[in-house]
Amino acid sequence: MKILIVDDEAYLRDELKDSLERISPGNEYSESDHYEDAVKKLKENSFDIAFLDIRLRGKSGLEIAERAKRISPKTNLVMVTAYSEYALEAFKLFVSGYLLKPFSDNDLREVLDHLRTPVDRGGARLEIRCFGNFEVFVGGKPMIFKRSKEKELLAYLIGLKGASASKNEICANIFEDSVTPDKADIHFRQVFASLKKDLKHHGLEDLIVHNNNAYAIDTALVKCDYYDYITGKTTDENVYRGEFMNQYSWAEQYVYALDNF
Repeated sequence: MKILIVDDEAYLRDELKDSLERISPGNEYSESDHYEDAVKKLKENSFDIAFLDIRLRGKSGLEIAERAKRISPKTNLVMVTAYSEYALEAFKLFVSGYLLKPFSDNDLREVLDHLRTPVDRGGARLEIRCFGNFEVFVGGKPMIFKRSKEKELLAYLIGLKGASASKNEICANIFEDSVTPDKADIHFRQVFASLKKDLKHHGLEDLIVHNNNAYAIDTALVKCDYYDYITGKTTDENVYRGEFMNQYSWAEQYVYALDNF
């Protein structure tokens, strides 16, 4: 998404960007700290969303919104303020949303989910590389996992391409004989909870579909070199060179299948 953030406090602009990146990473940002610059950017660019702080030095965010409705009618306008008394005036402008400081990630997510003009936020927000080593990227940056087994659990589910696996099946592969069945069950629950927490931090809590004892990946939220290869979406015939998730022994079964693809 292309996003304009207007606030006369730099640290508040940074806080909003950080929150947006956790919820919907990979956006393109522009910033302004006063009326004239904000209006100039709205004239020269096509923004999906403009977050406008209401109380600015000089002309207010409400005045920017009034001007934006004329010069950039397709831009979603979200008013941001610490003062609730401006809510009625903001909604009289038919803006897309209203954020009352301090706001949470959930508050921001709610605004993004109910924009007046729908925005294509991109289906695949997680980039996966399976050929060679298994690697995970969010917004172009490597995803950090608190536990190494989190990454392996995600790799195992990615390999299934949206098909479900039971807890016992997953444990048999990613823990093998390293722990007893009872300890594997406890370890799995810890790893799964930690993975869900790390995914939620990036706004990807819906990536894993969990129903009773079945675990799967929502492939619509993933861009994956393996998926592109087997569906013919990639034009690079050399993307697969006999290596698949090299760091995991259970992935050898995929190499045989790919060699005979």
